[in-house]
Amino acid sequence: MKAIITPKYYFEPSLYTEEQNKIFSTTWMFVGFTNDLANPNDFLTVEIAGIPVAVQNLKGEIKAFKNVCSHRFSIIHTEKSGNRPFVCPYHGWAYNEEGIPTGIPKKPYFEFSDEDLKCLRLEQYQLETCGTLIFIKIKPDEVSLRQYLASYYPLLEEMSNAFGELVDVNEMLIGANWKVVVENTLESYHVNLIHKDSFRKLGTSGLNFEFIDRHSAWNTGLKFEEEDSAVKAIHKPYKERPFVMRGYKHMIVFPNVLISSTYGISFNLSVVTPVDENTSLFRSYVFITKKDSGKEKGALEEAYENSLKDFNRTVFAEDKFICEKVQQGVKYTSYNGELSEEETRVCKFQESYKALMS
Repeated sequence: MKAIITPKYYFEPSLYTEEQNKIFSTTWMFVGFTNDLANPNDFLTVEIAGIPVAVQNLKGEIKAFKNVCSHRFSIIHTEKSGNRPFVCPYHGWAYNEEGIPTGIPKKPYFEFSDEDLKCLRLEQYQLETCGTLIFIKIKPDEVSLRQYLASYYPLLEEMSNAFGELVDVNEMLIGANWKVVVENTLESYHVNLIHKDSFRKLGTSGLNFEFIDRHSAWNTGLKFEEEDSAVKAIHKPYKERPFVMRGYKHMIVFPNVLISSTYGISFNLSVVTPVDENTSLFRSYVFITKKDSGKEKGALEEAYENSLKDFNRTVFAEDKFICEKVQQGVKYTSYNGELSEEETRVCKFQESYKALMS
């Protein structure tokens, strides 16, 4: 198969700007977990398509607003996350659950009418959840999150509801276009060389792909089944878990969310955020499954969770290295790229990308 995305799409600034408008502004984007916004005034901040966004629990409801004060344009929440009222740090304008400035120091000096205050409402964005996952959309339309995720909605709902303890958060800048990083995760062709001492040892193989609209998944067996003595003892504490599956599953929620699980015991959710045409921010969350909360964690579980953390960090460091080499090379090639059957998910990703960019 010939690659559909040609090399210039990986480094030209004008195409980077175009995809921010046509892809990241128009599709549902993952921004965080409901568990992190469980309490009133819990908040997190993200940047979607270059726009600063605050996602906050306001009187028990999670909402998303442009994170820019309508008075003198300061960023309102300056931290990545926290708990405090939705108040601008510059002059103290406070916003209510509708994004309207209702607490204004020295308010009589402005002589605002109620209608004036409504006109100063912060821009609000569509927000929906699937299980514990929060998504927002910058440009409103009638496509709900459930419609966007299609038949993956109930699966992601069940999987995310099974997320237990957060074992690790790994964040790193990668000197590569976001599509280089995403496409790298969609094929296992590189595993034998890049991950010969890490991921390859899992024994994944095969072409068992599934495609749902713009999204896709890869299902594969592993070297050891749960019944094998080599893993039976390790998995014993997780025997009664809410989400059970065989082997390994890797999914993409187009365009930039990657979710995987091994046996339904460990979960990884990674987000690849474009920084510029040559740089991506990679953030990875590793969870262990929920289990009987009445049982204390044993030494074997501690060791297993530490091994998960080390394994994921090793694999992603190896991916970072090779993605940065691809970014260096793609500017100098005279070819458009070739894809094998093992890279069919890359081809489908590129089809979806080009359809939105056309």
